[in-house]
Amino acid sequence: MTDKPINLTPIVGPLLSLLRSRKFMVAVLTLVVDVIVAYVPALEPARAELLTVFTLVGTALVAAIAYEDRRPAADPR
Repeated sequence: MTDKPINLTPIVGPLLSLLRSRKFMVAVLTLVVDVIVAYVPALEPARAELLTVFTLVGTALVAAIAYEDRRPAADPR
């Protein structure tokens, strides 16, 4: 056996860049809030509305970030 170091960059690199992604963080936080809303008994009367609103806001924010990332950097707008 050789003591050649294992190159984890092809595996760890994409995962670290995913964790630094604003879209990923918004999606994860939206999921966390949705799970909290779904399992808190005191929120049962408005559960469906809260889930809809938080999911819609999270989706809109991810779409806005994707739109912002799509625009060229030279665009002055």
